[in-house]
Amino acid sequence: MLEHSEPYFFSRYGRVEFIVFEQHLASLAWLHRKVGEAVDQETTALSTLRKSGEHRVPGWEAESDMVLDDSLSVLDTDTRQIGAGIIIVSAAAALEALMNEILCEPTDRRFRKAGLARKAEVLAERWQGEGDLADFAEHISWLKVRRNAFAHRLIADDDDSKQCSWIFDDDMAEEALERLGVIAETLEEIWEQRLRPQGSDATHGDAVQQAPVS
Repeated sequence: MLEHSEPYFFSRYGRVEFIVFEQHLASLAWLHRKVGEAVDQETTALSTLRKSGEHRVPGWEAESDMVLDDSLSVLDTDTRQIGAGIIIVSAAAALEALMNEILCEPTDRRFRKAGLARKAEVLAERWQGEGDLADFAEHISWLKVRRNAFAHRLIADDDDSKQCSWIFDDDMAEEALERLGVIAETLEEIWEQRLRPQGSDATHGDAVQQAPVS
């Protein structure tokens, strides 16, 4: 199962919080692939049925076509977009869970209750100059904006829906997983740097979390 996360992220140091994240990412990657495959297979089957005409009820041919066409439309729009949106929303949640583990200083409780963007801001400010954070904020913003847009689209928020022309599809879900992996790599490298001065020699499989250098 864990091999599904490898194209996006593989924990180099094996600390427990990143192993858990890796497992979440593997589950999302597996789900992303399975949903896409299922929608493609069902769409192909319905398209084949449409061409053969076997679905048509005598005397109700036009209505039979309409029902089948509606099913095809739902699969190619709602089902595919909801599948992609679920991946994006879950990716943001997995990232927040990881950040909550890293935000472990005595005064961090209020930040663990904050949203994704605020958590990222706190870590970026705290870790300024400690690692490569050049694209960190952009990846966070991309994920946050699309997560929120999907939620507004689901609840039919007209004001937000009119401003969003994105198509939530397999490509967007794939990009979300790729960006999630990049963010996790950045977090892991800096987190490890902060722990190493305390004499930590953690390697893959080490499940001991130590407090960061203040």
